[in-house]
Amino acid sequence: MAADVLTYNALQEINQKLKAESAALSVGITSAQTAQDPGGGGGGGGTSSTIADVMPGVSAPNNHIWCMIPRNPDSTDEDPQGSAGWSTGFKVCDDTGWYRCGRSCTWYVPGGYTKARFQIWGSGGGSGSGCCCGGSTNGGSGAYASVIIPVSTGWCYLLCSGCAYCCYVERTQNTVDGNPSYVQGCHLTNFCAEGGETNQYCEMRDRCHRGPHQLSSCRGLYGCICNTGTDYCSHQNEIPGVGYPNGFRDAVYQPARSTKTAYGTSDSAPVYKVPGQWSYVRWQFGNYGTCFRHPGVYGFPTDSCCCSEHYNEGTGCCYQACYCSHKRKPGMGAYGYSTCGGDTYGCSDVGSFGMVCVSYC
Repeated sequence: MAADVLTYNALQEINQKLKAESAALSVGITSAQTAQDPGGGGGGGGTSSTIADVMPGVSAPNNHIWCMIPRNPDSTDEDPQGSAGWSTGFKVCDDTGWYRCGRSCTWYVPGGYTKARFQIWGSGGGSGSGCCCGGSTNGGSGAYASVIIPVSTGWCYLLCSGCAYCCYVERTQNTVDGNPSYVQGCHLTNFCAEGGETNQYCEMRDRCHRGPHQLSSCRGLYGCICNTGTDYCSHQNEIPGVGYPNGFRDAVYQPARSTKTAYGTSDSAPVYKVPGQWSYVRWQFGNYGTCFRHPGVYGFPTDSCCCSEHYNEGTGCCYQACYCSHKRKPGMGAYGYSTCGGDTYGCSDVGSFGMVCVSYC
């Protein structure tokens, strides 16, 4: 009993010390933030922002948090919408109709304008081809970044929107990541958004997001990793499941941020960054129904979460069907491919274009 009392008292003493250390750290952090950003807010003169610090870790299905990114001239972290509007603006992106190429230009700030918002989307990653009974996942989306800074007449900015890899890979060929988009100019340092990642399985391997398999290979939540990671093979004993109601196995791979990210700082304002992301898939083994859904793109909340449905309608031959033109949005990853019944010539896809958007007033 005495030993228990001594242990309890010792633990209480440790807890009190930890509480004191935590309080001291909180005071120090608050003081540092106040010193660095006395004005506060996302669109003001400071460079510190709690919202900006949080954004790099936010991905679908929590992308509703993106609405906290300031988007107008008088926006702040407390009021991201603001009340003022931009006078005009323009976009730098593919205008060929292929929706995958890059563009670049030099912009000089016109007379009479004092503030600008720069947004960048890295181009989307490509996908692999099909393999026997299997397929490939969607490519990853490009990263995104936004900053609102003061500008002055005659200042020069180099605007470059990334190009997605323009070739359709064949089976066993390695896919290629999307190219970055960036802006160079006054008040911006290393302001860049990486292009989307193409090989989800390589990242799953590196981050240990995979399961063991009886054939000494690796599998994701919907198949065995094949051909250097560009596609998957879906044998029955490799498909995961939490039960077998009516012979079905269900697997869901939730969307998550990839290793692709945005960079950059400004001496005038915080930079808000959104990571690249993976699509998620739902597989119902038994009826061969597979759905890859894109996690969405900042700035296009209502029309970028398209569902690409793979199904066979009982015929034994799967194919891909998409019911919207989602690839006309910047930074979107390529469609995957699904096949059943020995197809070794399945189609791959390319990611969509990168983009730079400039708004000013």
